[in-house]
Amino acid sequence: MRLAVVAALVLVLTAVLAMDPGMARADLSPPPVWQGDTLLGPAKSAAQLVKATFDYTASTKAISVKLGSKSVQMTLGSKSARVNGKAITLTAAPKIVKNTTYVPLKTLFTGLGYEVHASGSDAWVVCTGQMCIRVKVPPKP
Repeated sequence: MRLAVVAALVLVLTAVLAMDPGMARADLSPPPVWQGDTLLGPAKSAAQLVKATFDYTASTKAISVKLGSKSVQMTLGSKSARVNGKAITLTAAPKIVKNTTYVPLKTLFTGLGYEVHASGSDAWVVCTGQMCIRVKVPPKP
């Protein structure tokens, strides 16, 4: 049943993209990278994309992203995180790449209340009830 719902949602999103070529589109800078099955992306750029606040404390390696009452806290090098106060285990630990903080993007976006859906092999559609943004992602290796 769940697979059928997901398949129907993908068809609806594909139709929405086809009908709305003016949908907001975004490229994260620097670009996201795959680490196994997890897409890591620049935390600050991703937060700015959805108008969330981003904070990084170097002394504790703490990453915090907030949007209204929603929050995501991660720590560099750790798979332990908190999403809206609930402890979770990440599929990949946040890390620094060329002076940029990279975090698991799906966890970040969903933790802030967004739905994330693949749109072909080179994009994700990130949606709330009010808007959708098509985010370019690299093809999965």
